[in-house]
This record gives sequence, C-alpha cells and structure tokens, in this order.
Amino acid sequence: MASIDENQAAENDEIDVVTSKQLQRVTGNPIDPFRPANLTRARPRAFERTPVELWSMIFEQYVLLDCRVAILLLVCKHWREIAEKTPRLWRRILLSADAIPPSLRAGSVHACGAIETVERIRDRAGASLLELTLVLGPNEESSPPPLARATLFKAVTHTVLHRVTFLCIIVNPRMSLKLMDESLQGVFAGSLDALESLMIASAHPIGNLYDPLENVIKMIDATSLRLRSIYLENVNRDFITKISALDLWTRACRITIRNEFDAVDATTFERCTRLEFLSFSGELAYADANYGRKIDYSNLKWFKVGLISMGTLNKLRLDMLHSLVIDCIQTDYPLPSPAPHSIVIPELKVLHLATVSPTAAAMAAPKIETVCLNIPTLKSADADSVIKELLNGAEGMLKPKHLTITAPVHDKHLLNSLRHLPDLISLQLDHQVPFSKMFFREMTPAVSLSKSRALFGRGKKTSKQPLLPKLRALVLDLHKISMDNLQLDNVKSTIRTMINSRKNSEGYDPLLRVACKWEQGQPNEEFIYPMMCLTCIETHIANEAHHSTSQFA
Repeated sequence: MASIDENQAAENDEIDVVTSKQLQRVTGNPIDPFRPANLTRARPRAFERTPVELWSMIFEQYVLLDCRVAILLLVCKHWREIAEKTPRLWRRILLSADAIPPSLRAGSVHACGAIETVERIRDRAGASLLELTLVLGPNEESSPPPLARATLFKAVTHTVLHRVTFLCIIVNPRMSLKLMDESLQGVFAGSLDALESLMIASAHPIGNLYDPLENVIKMIDATSLRLRSIYLENVNRDFITKISALDLWTRACRITIRNEFDAVDATTFERCTRLEFLSFSGELAYADANYGRKIDYSNLKWFKVGLISMGTLNKLRLDMLHSLVIDCIQTDYPLPSPAPHSIVIPELKVLHLATVSPTAAAMAAPKIETVCLNIPTLKSADADSVIKELLNGAEGMLKPKHLTITAPVHDKHLLNSLRHLPDLISLQLDHQVPFSKMFFREMTPAVSLSKSRALFGRGKKTSKQPLLPKLRALVLDLHKISMDNLQLDNVKSTIRTMINSRKNSEGYDPLLRVACKWEQGQPNEEFIYPMMCLTCIETHIANEAHHSTSQFA
C-alpha cells in the first residue's frame, strides 16, 4: 500500500514539473517545480477560496428572491457555516403554535413552532432587523391552548421587539375574539421603534376584530414613528374607522385594504398627508357632510379603487396622480354626472378602467400614455355606447399612445373611435365578436380598385387615409371567435397583406409586431420576427427619431 502511495506521489511530482514548465513558458517567470507534492493536493477548492464576505452578499441576494434558506445549508459544510453566520438570512421569522400550512412555509421565512427553534433562529439573526409574522389558528381540536401561543410569541416579542421592521398578524379560520385576546395576552411588551410596515390579515371577516388587537395597535401608534406602510385584509368598516382616527394613519405613505366592499367616506384617507399609494377594494364615497368641498389627495401617485362614481372622483384633488385603476364606475343617480372631459387629472399617464357606464367620459388627462379599457357586458350596444362617449374626438378626449380594449364592440364604432387617435403606437384588442373585412381594409394602405376587390371583396374602395398610420404594434385576441380552417387562413392572409402594404407605403410607419391568439391556453402566433416587446418598440422609435434628427442637422 505504501508503494502505491509513493508511485502516486511521484506521478504527481511529474505533473507538477510539466505544469510548472508550461506556466513558465506562458508567464516568463521562473517557477520552482520541486515544491512539496502535497501543496497542490492541499489547495482549497475554488469556492472555498472565495471570501466569506462575498458569499454572504450572494446569499443575501438569494434571500431577496424569496428562496428557501434551508437549501443553502444542504449544499456543503462550508456553505452551511457561512449561512449560519450571516444574520440577514435569518431575519424573517414566522411563529405559529398551530399546524403550519405549506403555503406559510414557502420562501425565505423561517417557520417556528417550538421555543427551541425560535431561540436558534433568533440567535443566528444576531443584531439584524427582523420581519415577524404571528399566526393565530386555525382553531381545531388538536390546537394548543391560548397560553401555548402566547408563550411562543413572547420568545421574540419580549426580547427583540424593538428590532422588528415588519409585523404581520394572520388570523386563520374559526378563531373567536376570546381566543385571540387570550393568545395575545401580555405578548407585546416594550416598543416597536423600528417598525416600518404593518399587516393585519384575516381569513374571513370578523366583527369587532379591532378589540383583541387594540393593545398592539395603540403601541404602534405611540412608538412606531417610522411606520410607512399599512396592509389590511378582511377587516370591516368599523376597524378602518377606528384605526384611521389614530396618529399612525397620518404617517403612512402606502395603504392597501383588500376584501372590504363597504362604502368608506373619502375623507378617511385625507388625513394621510404623505400618502402616495392607495389601493382600496371597496366603494369610495363622498358624504353630504363634506358640503361640496374638495378632498386633498394631492400627494397621491398610484390609486386603485373598487367602486367610485365620477361625482366622487370630481371631488378629489389629484394633482400628482400618475396611475389610476378603477374596477367599476358607479352611476351618480339621482345627481347629474359631471360634464364630459371636465375632470382633469393633469399628471395622469396610466389608466386602467372597467365600466359599462359612459359617464367615464368625464375624465380628461392631457399627459395620458396608456389606457386599458374593459367593458364587461354581453351586449354590443352597451359597449358601443361607452366607446362612442370615451373616444368621440371632442376636445379633452383621452388620446393615449398605447390602447387596450376588451369589449364586444362593433367594428363600425371601433373604427370611428380609432380615427380620432392618429398618434396611437400600440393597439391590443380582445374583440369578443367576429372581425369584418372592413377592419383590415381600413388598416391597409390604399391599393388599386381591382386589387382591393381581390383582397377584400366588392364594396367601398379602400380609404386613401388608412387607420392609425403611426401604429407599430397590433395584438388581437381571437380565441373567443369560432372560425373554420378556411376562415382562419383568410384572416392570416389578410394580416400578412396588411403588414406588407404598410411596410412598402410611404407616409406610414411599418409594423414592428403583429400577433394573434387563436386558442385559449396557447401562445400568440407572431407574424413578424424577431418579436419585439413594447419597451423595445419604444426604444426603436426613439432611435429612429434620433437618427432622423441627426441626418437633418
């Protein structure tokens, strides 16, 4: 056995000599070929030579992707030692004395159901800031008593509460107010000085949910001066009314309220003078007690609301609003609706709108760039009336560069509306009713009468001014329209003719992307390659403009 080791060592020495001579020819520096043979074998592997600080930075980025830390511990002993000594990997702690569902164990959260586990994770986190989630329930026969939950929670809240930047309280099904109150008894002691985000989420609406959480909310109100974000889910209107009366409400820059469908007065958010982001799933109303005054949302930049009337929107001051999402527009009956284009939102650039009411035409946005319009109706007549009011060519009409329409609108009214948007760059249609040849005829530059009849059949001659001369992207969703193979081939042939005609005609910008969706669940069929996304198209247009300016200069 010793002779084998000696032969192996000799062979390694010969390899070292050959390698040294090669390195000497490459580098020109003399290298001693008779260094100890075990020097090469004792050299650490490449990833072991990487500085520990660099591995820690890589692991921290890995956690930002919300990936499981446990995977890092299984790779090798070296990675395990580094991970255990990187405090920021252990900052997300979830405490639950009840059964923890797999959905809560996902990602980089460390789910702890025993005090020993809590202490181990807490020690590894060191002095880093923490993100803490407390789970209450579900209330089942195998659930522990409330005292067990409180004891588990105290392992963190009585030691490192002052380092918590994110606090989440999740209330699972079948949890009564009494059980919640007993499970949180004496849990919160000290202060939440570092708290920046608060999340309270209930699996289903619970009346008087504010009562068992009152102590922790008052602690946050008194000590959390850095609070910036509030997220509430399945809380009732009384909960919102009570929490909005506290000082913590005025510190928030971001408020999200989900699964709450009661009407809330718009003045509820007026006290939030720093508010930049507001998402509210319910109805935002304007009470008569406001006496017609404007409600100041002047710092709001992103606004999503479940239900609102144009009369209420007209009472909001939205000087800095950039993006607006309205899930449904309520009629102003019995009050009259605001006049068309009378609600001016000066900085609005993105509008997502779902409506069956033509009163949406009251909005005007001189800087609008993107409009996504959804008209959820089965009747084409209802969709036609909305389109005709929104895009009628009147002064103050919305004139976006990018337009998406999901509606069963008739071709005739759609084409009339699109004629008022000569600067449109991209158009996406989920038409829901069959396209007529008139649509593609209007999109195709002028051709001879005989060729027009060959392509589109007899009828009116193709217009000399085709629709949307600056259009660069067209996406059609036709999966809801039943077509046989012959009809499908005709549509594809017509689309290819339109693409070639626009490319070879002067005065019209060539299309950069045309795509159609024929079947649900299937990818779009692209007619132009390479496929360009909207960002690439905008970059291409900017480069074209720069090139034209340079040539002119």
